[in-house]
This record gives sequence, structure tokens and C-alpha cells, in this order.
Amino acid sequence: MLRVLSHYLPVRKALLILSEMLILWAVFALAGGHHLWEPSREVHRALARARISMSTETALWHCYISAFLLAVLVQFTISFNELYEFRVSLSRYDRARRFVSSMGSALFVSLFVVVLAHVWKLGNAFDFPGLSLPQKVRTLVFAMLVGFPLLFTWRTFFHGLLHKARFYERVLILGSSKAAHSLANEMREHAASGYEIAGIISEQQAQPGTAFDPGQTETRDLVLQEVHISEAGLAIKDSVAEQGALIELVGKLEINEIVVALADRRGKLPTDELLRCRLAGIPVRDYDSVFENVTGKISVESLRPSYLIFNEGFARHPWADLLKTLMDGTLSLIMLFVLWPVMIISAIAVRLSSPGPALFSQERVGRDGRPFTLIKFRSMYVDAESRTGPVWATEDDPRITPVGRFMRKTRLDELPQLFNVLAGSMSLIGPRPERQVFVDELAQKIPYFRQRHILKPGLTGWAQINYPYGNTVEDALQKLQYDLFYIKYQSFLFDLSILFNTIKIILLRRGT
Repeated sequence: MLRVLSHYLPVRKALLILSEMLILWAVFALAGGHHLWEPSREVHRALARARISMSTETALWHCYISAFLLAVLVQFTISFNELYEFRVSLSRYDRARRFVSSMGSALFVSLFVVVLAHVWKLGNAFDFPGLSLPQKVRTLVFAMLVGFPLLFTWRTFFHGLLHKARFYERVLILGSSKAAHSLANEMREHAASGYEIAGIISEQQAQPGTAFDPGQTETRDLVLQEVHISEAGLAIKDSVAEQGALIELVGKLEINEIVVALADRRGKLPTDELLRCRLAGIPVRDYDSVFENVTGKISVESLRPSYLIFNEGFARHPWADLLKTLMDGTLSLIMLFVLWPVMIISAIAVRLSSPGPALFSQERVGRDGRPFTLIKFRSMYVDAESRTGPVWATEDDPRITPVGRFMRKTRLDELPQLFNVLAGSMSLIGPRPERQVFVDELAQKIPYFRQRHILKPGLTGWAQINYPYGNTVEDALQKLQYDLFYIKYQSFLFDLSILFNTIKIILLRRGT
């Protein structure tokens, strides 16, 4: 895996993105620059009439640069439709449907920026010297009609090539704990991670009729029934553990990586056998790091304090905090300047929909556990909790007004929190702020829950874009795991990627 934007990008996904960028670049470069290979008199006159007179060679380089920029722009639209998610891309129906949608979006966005660049005379950016505006439009339409079928054909070939070349890591998991089965299940669900589970080896030999925990039933077929592990090594059936048995099994199963996921390693970790495998060139990795790579979250249930103390990440630097503060202030002001008409319309809609004020304020827990007053547009009826007391909102909560339901889905109710960001009590990116009563309740049930208050709470965050709306302790646990991952790897580029995905979620109406 490659580390990008502070988390891991599967190599197969990186190869797909790179290969499709090259295809798009080639198509746009050929379509937008072929008139310069043997330029006609009209082309020479157009170059001479340009704002800055240029030679044919210089104009050709301008075309190649513009083609590259267009390729990147088109890939954003493809990513926006989740076509770089392998769970989507592996489905032929979803792939075809989303490619059609992506081509329409890409054509619209590309035409918009090319026309804008031509009218504003931006020079090198999105310009094809020697072509008039109508010719540029025809060239773009032709390039899209050629490029997207090529991408679709390449995508089908790419998936087939990966399957035939077995471009994945075969993994052997040591341990049959809940954490081990959780990791195996996550590997199955995250097809793009590039892992294939060869088997799970339990700490003791499985007996016929052995009952599995509910969290293990989906992956119990992966447990190797004939072997089990002990401190002495690998034992086959009822025999005593033999030295060299583990590395022999690794060779037999063509294992590329061993993951240690033992719940209790005392007296059970086969140190000598693992050392033998490691010296033979087989990577031996800890459960926690592999879980992070695959899921983009930190496993809280099996987390040891030593992992937080000695592991990399969780670093705070004054310059990084200053950059985050500047980004919060700048983007908040820009958003308020652009969205103030929407906020006024939203306030009027709230007032007309039900009696009561347009704004709603509530005390929430902020950075370092300090309380602050959060403001948002009211989405519930007045005095909604007078009978129920503090409770989590549900998806079909009767306390929510019809207008409030729409505002929650589109995140319009969150817009007043931009003033919280300007006041310094919140950030654009961070864990969602909770009420004190829920913090006290969840901290008793979920380990490390109060660690999420290391950072300022945010309007959006890594948890919000990766996990749907939830109102249970299990949902809070899942979101905490994403929050801890964000806290560990927080960076400026990571924040920008979260903002981009938040915009995508809002436009696709996938509110959480």
C-alpha cells in the first residue's frame, strides 16, 4: 500500500488512477494538439493573432499542459461518482451506469472551464492555441466520446488482468479472537485493499460442534481446522508442536504476509516460528496496523495503551495548528459570503414551518472537554425533549419538522455553525460535538472515548463521511474509531480531502 494524504492507498487503486490518467491525457493531447503537427495557414494566423505570439512548438506544449489539466479534472468527476471504489467498479451494472453519469458531468465541467479560460484569456490553463472557441468545443465533445468508451474498456480489462495476475497479498491470520475475525471480515468488505485471506489459525484446536460468537460466524469458514498455535509453534491435529511447521505451512499456502491478532499473547505467541518466517522474508505485522490500512480507522476494542503511547502519529505542531486555524477562518468567511442568501431563506422556512425561533442553541463538549454553545437552524419542534428528556435523534424522529428533515438531509441546518468556527470553539474538520450527558454515558461504555476531545469539534469529519447516521452505542464506537484515526493522521491535505468528500456526500444526498 502507498501512503497518501496520511492514510494508505491500495497499490491496485493507485495503478488504476495512474493508468486512466495517462489514457485521458493521451486522448485530450491527440484531440487538442493534432492540428499543430502539420499546421495550416489558418492555424499560423491564429497563433500570430494570439495575445502572446508563439511558435508551433510552444503552442504544442500548451496543448499538452491543458490536456493534462483536463485529464485531472475529468478524474475528479469520475472519483465523485465513486468509480475508484472497487466495490462499485467490480459491478458491471454500477460501472456502466456511473460511467454514463460521469461522462455527462465531465463534459459539462470541462466545457465550462475551457469557455471560461477562453473568455478570460487565462493563457496556459485549459487552452488549445490555434483553435477557435467552436473548434475547442467540438474537440472536447469528440475527446469525451472517444475517451470514456476507452476508459470503460480498459477498466474491464484491468479487473480481468488483476484477477489473472493474482495481484493481491495472501494473508495468514494468527489468532481466532473477535479482533481476528473482525479484521478478516473487513478485508472481505474492502475489495480494493488487495488482501486475500488464506486462513485463520486459532490458539487451540477446534472441536466438532464448536460454537462461534455472533461476530465470528461470517468468517468461520476461514478457520483452519487441522492446525492450532501455541508458544512452541504450530501443531497439526493432536500432535505436539513442531519447529518449522509454520514456515512450511506458509510455503504451502503461498502466504505473502502474516498478521498476529492474538487476544492474549502471553504463553501463546510462537516467537521462534515468527522470527524464522521473518528472516525468510515473510512480513509479520501487528493486527492494529493492518486494521488501520484496510479500514481507515483504529480498532478501539482491542487497542492497547502502549499503541497510543509508542506508535507514530498523534503529533501536534504549532505551525500545523496555525495553518488549520487560518484555513478555518478563511473558508468560513468565504462560505458565509457565498451562502448568506441560502441561510436567510432557510431561516424564513424554519419560522414559517412551525412556531418558534429560527435558530437553536445547545451546550456541547468542545476541545479538552470545555463546554461551548453550538448554534444551528432549528429542525425540531419547540420543547421537543420536554417529555422524553435528552435522547438521540432517530432517522424517522417524530420531533423533526418536515422542513427540518430536508435541512438535516442537505446539511443546511449546520450552516450557522460557521459562526462557531469563526469564534474559535469549532473547526471545519473534526469530531462531531456531543452533549455532556451523552459523553458521560458513552465514556463509561467505550474505552478512549474522551480522547476525541483532543481536537476542536468540527462541522464535518472523517467519521461523518465514512459512517452513516447512528443512534446507538455501537454506532458511537464505530465513529470513535474513525475519529481516532483522524486525530492520529490529521494534516492540511487530509482536511482538504475530507472537505471534497463532504461536498460529494451533500450533492449526492447521502447525509449522515
